[in-house]
Amino acid sequence: MKKGILVALLGMLAGCASLETGSVDWIPIGPEFSPTKPQNIEILASAQDITHVYGNIGLLRIHNLKPTREALKMGVEKGKKIAASKGADAILLGQYNNASDGVPDPRVTLIIYTIKYLDTINEKDLKAMEDFRVMDILNERSDN
Repeated sequence: MKKGILVALLGMLAGCASLETGSVDWIPIGPEFSPTKPQNIEILASAQDITHVYGNIGLLRIHNLKPTREALKMGVEKGKKIAASKGADAILLGQYNNASDGVPDPRVTLIIYTIKYLDTINEKDLKAMEDFRVMDILNERSDN
């Protein structure tokens, strides 16, 4: 029994290790909102699948993933957790192949756009939007 549990734990750690080799970039495009739950994040494959009025919160890139179903699925799950921490309601998936065909160990960058549906915004989120707008104005650059 203990050996079975140990093997299962080692398997989980090995799976996590393949994802940990990928670096994660977060590029904010909008404010961060009240956190949501990862299990409530809608996964979208196309912009045509978006059925709400929305805004893009930011872009998430998970680099250096093996192009296997398991590694990409773990990448999507990690993306859902990060998107939920930023207050997203959905993620729009894309991927970029880092290596051309025939490379012995090809890698993939998972690209995730984080989506906030405007019909889910509360008062705290409205404050985050206003604060972001003010910071955006303060960060504008003028060469005049």
